[in-house]
Amino acid sequence: MPHNLVPAVIAGLIQGIVEWLPVSSKTMITIYFTIIGIKVQNAYDLGLIANFGSFFAAVYYFRVEVIRTVRALAHPFGPDESARLLRFLVISTLATGATGIPAYVMVRHAMNAIGGSAAMVLIGVLLVFTGFVARAKERMMQENTPPRSPVGEKRVPGIGTSILTGAMQGLAGLPGISRSGMTITPLLWMGYDAGTALRLSFMMDVLALVGAGLVPLVIGQGGTQAVTQLGVTTTVVMVAVASVVSFLAIRTVLRFAQRWRTSTATFVIAGITLVVAGLALFGI
Repeated sequence: MPHNLVPAVIAGLIQGIVEWLPVSSKTMITIYFTIIGIKVQNAYDLGLIANFGSFFAAVYYFRVEVIRTVRALAHPFGPDESARLLRFLVISTLATGATGIPAYVMVRHAMNAIGGSAAMVLIGVLLVFTGFVARAKERMMQENTPPRSPVGEKRVPGIGTSILTGAMQGLAGLPGISRSGMTITPLLWMGYDAGTALRLSFMMDVLALVGAGLVPLVIGQGGTQAVTQLGVTTTVVMVAVASVVSFLAIRTVLRFAQRWRTSTATFVIAGITLVVAGLALFGI
C-alpha cells in the first residue's frame, strides 16, 4: 500500500466503525488527522466528508424503511405509518439544516480565530459534554419501559418532536458532539421506547450523512482546502474504505452499542484530548 494512503485507510476504518456508536466519528477523525499534521480546520472538514462513506451502508441496512418511505411520497399526508415517518424525516432534516449549517459556520470561524491547540481544547470540552449526554442516555435506556399509549400513536413523532429532534441533530455538527446521542436522548425523554428511539435516530442518520458530507464542500472553501491538503485520491480512498467497513460493521456495531457503556470511553477520549491539547497550548 502506498505510504500516503495509510492515513486514508485509518480514517476510513474509524468512520466505518465509530459512526454506529454513540461517539462522534467526525471528532475521532478530526483528532487523528490533527495528530498527523493536518490543520485542525481541514481535519474537521475531512471528518464531515468521511460521512459519505457510511451513507450507502445506512441505506442498505434500513432498506425496508427507506423503500416504504420513498413509496410514501405518493401520499405524503396520509395517516399510515410510512407517511408519518416521511413527514418526520422531512421536518427533522429541515430542522437539522437550520441548526447544523450555522453551527458549522460558527465552528469554522472559531477554529480559524483561536488556532489548532485551542480548538482541540474546545473539542475536549465538548467531548465531556457528550459523555454526560451518553451517560444520561444509558441510564434512561436501562430504566426504559414501553410507552403507555398505543404503539401506533407513539411509533412516529409529531411536528414538535420532529423539530426538536432535528434541531438537536444539527447541533451534532459541533466537534465532539455525538449525533446519535443528541437524537436518541430527547426521544427517550419524551417517552419513546429504546427500540423506537434507536430506529428513528438511525433513520434520520441516512439523510444526515449526506448533508454532513456536502456542507463543507458547498459552504465556503473549507472542504476544498481540506481535500487539497489531504489529496483528492487519498480522500476518495478514505470514503471508499469507510463505505466498505460500514457495510461490514454496521449490524455488529449497532448491537454492541446497545450494551456497551460508551460514555466511559468518551470521557477517556476527552481527557486524553484535553491533556494533549493543553500541553501543546503551553508549548510543553
